[in-house]
Amino acid sequence: MDRDQETKGSRDRVSDLSLGTREPLRCSTGAAEANPAVVARGLTRVYRRGAETIRALKGIDLDIQCGEFVGVVGHSGAGKTTFLNLAGLMDRPTEGRLTVLGHDVGKRGAGFDALRRKNIGFVFQEFYLMPTLTAVENVLLPTMWGRGNGEGRMSNVELKGSKHRAEELLNLVGLGQRMTHKPSELSGGEMQRVAVARALVNSPRLLLADEPTGNLDTLTRDGIFNLLLALNRDSGLTVIVATHDLSLESRFTRVIRLEDGEVKNG
Repeated sequence: MDRDQETKGSRDRVSDLSLGTREPLRCSTGAAEANPAVVARGLTRVYRRGAETIRALKGIDLDIQCGEFVGVVGHSGAGKTTFLNLAGLMDRPTEGRLTVLGHDVGKRGAGFDALRRKNIGFVFQEFYLMPTLTAVENVLLPTMWGRGNGEGRMSNVELKGSKHRAEELLNLVGLGQRMTHKPSELSGGEMQRVAVARALVNSPRLLLADEPTGNLDTLTRDGIFNLLLALNRDSGLTVIVATHDLSLESRFTRVIRLEDGEVKNG
């Protein structure tokens, strides 16, 4: 199969996966211009390490619309991961205002854990796979997190449906023959593909990826990037990717450059 056929097959599988989810993968049902996925105004994050004060983000302003495929680029220490952690509701701003999927992060409460789990997918720079679990079990983990908070245990029907989706996603990322393998039996590229499938299992409206292709060879990198691009283009998934890979810049719909905690464009 040549590269064009392979890419088309990937797009077809992405479209199939979008069908039957609880709602379309878009982060909002309204027009993109009226419903931004992420809005930051004066967003500041300050860390303190002993007597040292580190200003990771210095009052940045930016808007990311629903359905965009955005690259956040910059050197190490520019603030890329800090921004993704804030946008993913894994951290809180020191100052400024941040709205994610229509929710003011400054007013976050108990419901924000469910908001993050159900609507935001993560692909980390490190794989963070559970070493004792198989590939399909790792992909299933987000469907189980937080269910003790009033949601109860998964029924047999729910569990069967979630496992079927996890298997579909592993097929989508090219790991259909590796579902029962544990991380120690997978290559670095295969582990990252498991991580991508795990990020998608709850049909998120927003996908945040921190250097998702940084540990991959060129061919595998292109495959993962094409998959993210297909999800954005065909399913409307909003994707924000932090990367220092300059060769990928032209493929984003928009690039936001961070330098020493400040936005230089975007």
